[in-house]
Amino acid sequence: MRREIEQYARGVRLVARPPHQLAREDWNRAALVLIDAQAAPILRARPHELPPRDAVMLLADPEDQDEPDLYRHALALGAAHLVTVPDGSGVLRKQISMLVERPALMVAVLDPDPSGEVGTASTASLALAGTAAGEHLGLIDARPTRLDLHRAIQRARHDPPAADSGSLRTLFVIDSQPPPEDAVREAMTDLARRHAVTLLHLDPHQADTLATLGGVDLIIVPVRARSVTAPATRSVVAAACRATPHVHVHVIGDAADTDVVAAVAAGIGAGYPSMTGGGPADMPHESPDVDAQLGDTNHHRRLWEVVARYRPRTSHPA
Repeated sequence: MRREIEQYARGVRLVARPPHQLAREDWNRAALVLIDAQAAPILRARPHELPPRDAVMLLADPEDQDEPDLYRHALALGAAHLVTVPDGSGVLRKQISMLVERPALMVAVLDPDPSGEVGTASTASLALAGTAAGEHLGLIDARPTRLDLHRAIQRARHDPPAADSGSLRTLFVIDSQPPPEDAVREAMTDLARRHAVTLLHLDPHQADTLATLGGVDLIIVPVRARSVTAPATRSVVAAACRATPHVHVHVIGDAADTDVVAAVAAGIGAGYPSMTGGGPADMPHESPDVDAQLGDTNHHRRLWEVVARYRPRTSHPA
């Protein structure tokens, strides 16, 4: 469970205490108290009762749900929330983010197409635009595709970095299979501690991806205009919306005569929560036309504006 907490506590100082060593001063001074369900009965059994306070959460594993006294523990300790991790991680993330002036942002890119090429090019575009804007980015490429992300970044044309130049640290998959969920989550936690924004290039068709999305703030679904309402796209968008309310579909024109506006309208009609579009950028398999997207600096900026718009901005509690 500590790993789950660390994943969301980017920019927050964590202090861990065994329940029998928790001092009253620790209890009173913490901006937020997170209690493991296994520690709750030990805290309640202390000879001196802890004083009531705000901002207490009781965290439980799925197997703890059968514990008959779980709700009694929550009430006795003054917990405003009883959260099952990882299923209820959105509530945990929201409460922790309120402690940070401008918390780090975790952005996933999910391309519904089996080739993954649009997602690779979009991830490269986001990385280039973010560093050009002066941001310090982490990037995890957990989806091997025929379009190599590292080469895509090197090939792409991009604007000169801002005066306050950004940086990019990348972690790439070195074999043909996506990494296991535990490895991706560990990398997410590591990069989030060091970077304002972390980009995740994930395969939405992998079973582990859905669990990984529990730690994501914003999901971008880049899709060719001709596939905007295809069953695969609808399925990926629906799964993304179950992980976070912040889901954005970006339509890319796939031919010179593509009506991107009509494609965006179709997506809105399908109930997609947020949409933008751009093109044309024809990107068939193994085609040099992928450079049309990689070399379009306006496209880079439009994608980055999606991230800038959703970036959390919270203030310290009084």
